[in-house]
Amino acid sequence: MAEKEYLFKLLYRAFLDIRVASYSKDCHTCFVLADIFHTVPLQMNQAEKGEQSYADIVIWIQKKCEEKSCLSWLENANADIAKRL
Repeated sequence: MAEKEYLFKLLYRAFLDIRVASYSKDCHTCFVLADIFHTVPLQMNQAEKGEQSYADIVIWIQKKCEEKSCLSWLENANADIAKRL
């Protein structure tokens, strides 16, 4: 799967999990996911213009998930994306 398609699917998963967390009033999860993903659409726009690569964005997300101690979320999202291929 191309990085661009992967990023769209990861954004979908992040928004879905933010919705679920907000419904259950899990403010921490909402904050962490929103904090990581709120700039991804702008980064994707830069990638579309050739100012950075989609692979760079994927690496950036991985680093942010490490920093925010949510690698398990990313691993679960990746597993879910892989199941739906």
